[in-house]
Amino acid sequence: MERRKQFWTEQRKREYIREAEDNLFIVAGPGTGKTTLLSKRILNQIMGGERLSHFLLLAFTDEAVAEFKQKIKKHLYREIAINKEMSHRLKRKVYGIDSMHITTFRDFCLYVIHVKEHFQKAWKREQYIGEVEKNACLQEIRKAVQKSTELKSTESEYSFMPLEEQCYRILKENPKLLQILRRDFTKIYADELQDLNQTQLDILLLLSTDKKGKMRHNCLFMVGDPRQTIYQEEEAERQVFFQMKRRMEKKRNVKVLYLNENYRSNAELVEWINRHFRKRMPAYHDMKACQRPEFLQNSPLHGVFRYPSEKDSLSALQDLMGKLLKSYPDLRDRDFLILSNDKEKEADYKEVLKPFGFSEASLDHMVLDAHAAKGLNSNIVILMETGGNSCAEARSKYTSLEYVAVTRAKHALIFLEGKGEEQWFCDSLYNMKELKEIPFPEP
Repeated sequence: MERRKQFWTEQRKREYIREAEDNLFIVAGPGTGKTTLLSKRILNQIMGGERLSHFLLLAFTDEAVAEFKQKIKKHLYREIAINKEMSHRLKRKVYGIDSMHITTFRDFCLYVIHVKEHFQKAWKREQYIGEVEKNACLQEIRKAVQKSTELKSTESEYSFMPLEEQCYRILKENPKLLQILRRDFTKIYADELQDLNQTQLDILLLLSTDKKGKMRHNCLFMVGDPRQTIYQEEEAERQVFFQMKRRMEKKRNVKVLYLNENYRSNAELVEWINRHFRKRMPAYHDMKACQRPEFLQNSPLHGVFRYPSEKDSLSALQDLMGKLLKSYPDLRDRDFLILSNDKEKEADYKEVLKPFGFSEASLDHMVLDAHAAKGLNSNIVILMETGGNSCAEARSKYTSLEYVAVTRAKHALIFLEGKGEEQWFCDSLYNMKELKEIPFPEP
């Protein structure tokens, strides 16, 4: 447990996460490199002889699934380049990564439902054959389901239930099937734990415990950050993460660790974020700024700024982008994230930016509803519809979403204050009027 490891340095924790043969519950703040850590731990287990087919990685979005695959491949290729003795074996592993069970929770639940259907049909057909033949039959079931390129919901006795509840009931009521899945998945990874609901966490525990309910050895890796809970709105739902953490702290073969070194954002941003969210979030852990000094040269703009305007947000954004590109001509599409709290305005924001030569593909990556920004980052983050006090009544409604939004920035945060459209980042909560304005160079 973390309280017994106060003497551990951050580096010691990271080494432990990569190498330890324990179940792990990691509370990782933004910019701590959790995806990289997770990928390196998986690489260590692969190099230790673990089969790719034994891994189950559960991510929150399809984008996160793609990122996991990319990161694991990246670290495998790096290891191939430096480890000549194992390079031939590792090259074979690279080709198998796309077939690993790296999936969203929704798709995993569909997978279980389809396995159950194949399992029932095959078991009835083969109920009188010997054990060897049954095992061969189960292999056929796995292959049949894994070859499905698109899993869809099907009618069953559980169809009236939500998808996760269907999956949980199937696992609880089919112990033979559960044992098969436990044998199949000996290494289970779950990301964005703070946004999983109770049923999803119950599924994780079913898979990662044995018949007696004890945690299996070195089976489960969980990572999340309660400060970034943006999909659980009810307080009871938001407490699920902490309840899971307390359960894990009581387990002998589970370690709970905190990571708070932020390698993404510069010191000025980290200080501003800590100062404002320390008083707005219970049990807030300050981030430590660890961005490497040489990264500062990647952006011409550094700090937290406001851009006041008497125009509507569309015109204000167009003016701001024009000034930024004129003042800093080396800026490119990849340098920007433009985040809004109003998804319906995405298309309009993209439209006013087209005259600057950004492609549609670039705009799709640049302009986002803040909910879709988790896992992303950029040198400059522009936050739309900010300022004013019309949203002050909802003091806590947007806190986690605002935290996610500001922690996307590497070098500069710009709060765009359009006319009469304030929805989040209220003056009274963030002292917007005290922020400096952007120091555009003299013409």
